[in-house]
Amino acid sequence: DVASLIASGAGKESARKEIEVCQRAGVRIVSSSDDSYPNRMRYTADYPHIIYMVGDEALVNSSSLIAIVGERSQVSAYGNKMVIKIIEQMADLMPEVVVVGMLEGCVDALSLRYAINCGLRCIAVASAPLSQLSAQAGRHLADEVLEAGGAIISEVGVMSAVVDDRLSADERLVAALSDGVVVIESGEIPNIARCADSYSRALMALPGRANDAMSWGANRMIATSMAQMVCSGRDIVRILEEENRC
Repeated sequence: DVASLIASGAGKESARKEIEVCQRAGVRIVSSSDDSYPNRMRYTADYPHIIYMVGDEALVNSSSLIAIVGERSQVSAYGNKMVIKIIEQMADLMPEVVVVGMLEGCVDALSLRYAINCGLRCIAVASAPLSQLSAQAGRHLADEVLEAGGAIISEVGVMSAVVDDRLSADERLVAALSDGVVVIESGEIPNIARCADSYSRALMALPGRANDAMSWGANRMIATSMAQMVCSGRDIVRILEEENRC
């Protein structure tokens, strides 16, 4: 049945329209066979065959990519302070590192903004079609990422409708793009941590108080040896360097 559909040319018209919309919007269509496709992602079992990209496409194959993630809806004063400390130290010790995060998500957004402020470049993953970024809640952050020389990636076609359950797929992309994932705060073990673990990425977590509900997930990952404990940007840089040597 699939072969018959391909032979009949079904879908060619919608594909042509997709290409036209991308060209008008300045969105690049990148297939898994292209040189500009993220190498790290190419070697995951469930890699997307097509991604959409705006900005500096060379960033996806930078020497060091780190994702700093956490709760989507809120971040504590402790978490906010530690994001600043970690990114500032990373910028001093590894100025070529690229920070990866989602446009949607509280800790992710903070990480991207602080990274930009520290002169680092960023890759943001969007849950919406890139042609519709101007209409989304994260449009201001998207502009900041691009103005700072970063890139934005989406797995969603420009002709696709926005759906509510895209965030889990975007977490998978963030994990696949990165060398390592740092969980700052989470009330549970986040899906992105499970993705990073399945991709054999370096998984790190910031410890919190034992009675703090927002730190339960990170503390649990450390306690079960699912993640390495990190307390500073120096710890993250050390772990990334150890991973690269291996």
